[in-house]
Amino acid sequence: MKRVYFYGMLVTALFAVTTVFAKSPKKSAAGELRGIWQLCHYVSEDPEVPGTLKPSNTFKVLSDDGRIVNFTIRPGAAAIITGYGTYKQLTNDSYKESIEKNIHLPMLDNKDNILYYEMGEEEGIMHLKYYIEKDLNGNELNTWYHETWRRVTMPDKFPEDVVR
Repeated sequence: MKRVYFYGMLVTALFAVTTVFAKSPKKSAAGELRGIWQLCHYVSEDPEVPGTLKPSNTFKVLSDDGRIVNFTIRPGAAAIITGYGTYKQLTNDSYKESIEKNIHLPMLDNKDNILYYEMGEEEGIMHLKYYIEKDLNGNELNTWYHETWRRVTMPDKFPEDVVR
């Protein structure tokens, strides 16, 4: 049963990704959420300077039909889906994720979570923040989480440095 469920979720994720890419390759609107986003982190040797934005191996797919799938690529191993559900834009700077299942933040399972976003000065950068009141055990967190995401785009040609 777990295997059937896993393959069902994998097909859902792949459908979401292909739905996003099946659209014409026109430029996205400045505040548009739909697309594939890659989680990034600022890295610096100086504690006083944020540093350079570096990509991670975690992705968020916000599809045209309102589905969300988060997944992580594990080098040398199979990628995993870390969460899924639906999303709906609420305002020009917020949207709601209705999480069905999340293995990274299981306290969000079957819950709605409001995320606030701002598009960065650099094109294709989105800054997200969201609030988590309690952890999985009901302990108070009352914490805001901040994340930086970069939109994944298709280059004009296949990069020569890609190892397949």
